[in-house]
Amino acid sequence: MAQIYVSGHRNPDMDSIASAIAYSRLKNILDGENQYVPIALGPLNVQSKAVLEGLGIPSPLFVKDVFSRVCSVYRKPTMVLDPDDPVYELVNMYNQNNPSVVTIMDGDEFCGLLSIDEINRYFLRENTGQRPVYDILLRNIPRVIKGFFLKKGGQEMIHAAIMVGAMDYKVFCRRLSECGTKPVLVVGNRLDHIKAALDAGLPGLILTGMSEDGLQQIDLSRYNGFVYVSHEDTAETIRLLRLSVAVDTLLVHKNTVRITDDMLFETAKGILAESEERGLPVFSHLTDEYIGFITRRCFLNMPRQKIILVDHNEAMQSVPGLEDAEIVEILDHHRLDAPKTRNPISIIASPVGSTCTIVYDLYQRHSADLDEPTARLLLAGISSDTVMLKSPTATSLDMHAVSEICSAFSIDYDAFCRELFSNGSSLSSLDPAKAVSSDFKIYSECAVRFGIGQVEVTTFSDLSDVRDRYLAALESLKKAEKLEWTMLLVTNVMSEESMLIATEYKKNYKLLYEEREKGVYYLPGVLSRKKQLLPEIIRVLS
Repeated sequence: MAQIYVSGHRNPDMDSIASAIAYSRLKNILDGENQYVPIALGPLNVQSKAVLEGLGIPSPLFVKDVFSRVCSVYRKPTMVLDPDDPVYELVNMYNQNNPSVVTIMDGDEFCGLLSIDEINRYFLRENTGQRPVYDILLRNIPRVIKGFFLKKGGQEMIHAAIMVGAMDYKVFCRRLSECGTKPVLVVGNRLDHIKAALDAGLPGLILTGMSEDGLQQIDLSRYNGFVYVSHEDTAETIRLLRLSVAVDTLLVHKNTVRITDDMLFETAKGILAESEERGLPVFSHLTDEYIGFITRRCFLNMPRQKIILVDHNEAMQSVPGLEDAEIVEILDHHRLDAPKTRNPISIIASPVGSTCTIVYDLYQRHSADLDEPTARLLLAGISSDTVMLKSPTATSLDMHAVSEICSAFSIDYDAFCRELFSNGSSLSSLDPAKAVSSDFKIYSECAVRFGIGQVEVTTFSDLSDVRDRYLAALESLKKAEKLEWTMLLVTNVMSEESMLIATEYKKNYKLLYEEREKGVYYLPGVLSRKKQLLPEIIRVLS
């Protein structure tokens, strides 16, 4: 089951939040094969919070971006070895399953990753021209070679070469004396060779082809090393003994590059490409625990988060990382400037006053159950975006939706709107930076990038007192977003008029509105940013 996000625009308003939640619910009713999750791209405004709390509807999931990350492609370890496990088990894993890498863990502590490359290096190291020396872990011997210990000795780990006692006795004694490091001897039923090895104090003997009578003739009373009786022949015993060394021996170089699960897909792909490793470990960015690994196979195809855009369609107003995502549907009531999609998609764009009107219509088309909390949420979205149906953006379809919802659930519309807009406030009660950015949209027209925010209040009486603070907040936002002009439309929903606070721009003088004071303009009857203010701004720029 795929998880598909339903997302409104950045700096979400009531219509954006309500349409995302209500449309997610409808999609989950209609499509049982996927899970639709409403998301928010920023903090909810006061009005949206109050409505959701009053209806008992959870706030949408906050998502900061939809860039593809390592968490979508890393592999959880299914084959894990202890550092002391024999190489024999590692080789068997590759023979049976051919994994990309095998994880080595000491309890909860990550030790490293081993691949076929490390196995190859191990065997190549044995053939460098010098007699190889092994770290032989005694408890691994019976795990690899069938047999039993005749005597264990006092050491658990032995650092020694391997020698075979198959030569003439005199030659054997001479060769034994020439060894710089005392070897572990693998020998058959040659009692003279065995006695010489015991007398020389070799660290260990592995006996092959020994009968019960032969074993009883060996005096181990003064010997401190180990003696192991193999049930295999000599050649097979030697082969398996080399595979009894601990896998930790193969970790010649520990993995130093650390990949976290929140790392960007392309960043991790580049790091792995520059590495000589077949795989790199992945750690949780929250707990720093080892959680898995990545290999080159993980980056053959970039996973893309599926997303439905509601109440917007322009990339600059959408979630960061949209270029990495897969847009599967668009539901909007704004002009179209959607990014190019990889596949044909469903686009429902209607010139109505609110996206919630479109969502309501879809519930009716599909005869889907519309519960009262969702109906009231849609009503709030329509009323907020059309300013109680007083905005010039309001259409007969918006009015029809409002009428049907109020009739179906016995809602007093005037009382509903009074409560909805009772959360309106004065400019002095708001934080200027948050007020300016909470419902801020960026546009690009006539080669000019500009932005317009909007906030609803119930009085203009304190505007002169806070003008400088709001102009400073607009200047900061202009610099942060690299814009040429920033504005805040302050709308009094009760008196159906607005004030425009605008930063200085070379064409400010062309605005048709009355400038009440420096940077502040009076807009009688203006309630809609999209339908009333934006056309005037585009006229000024053209």
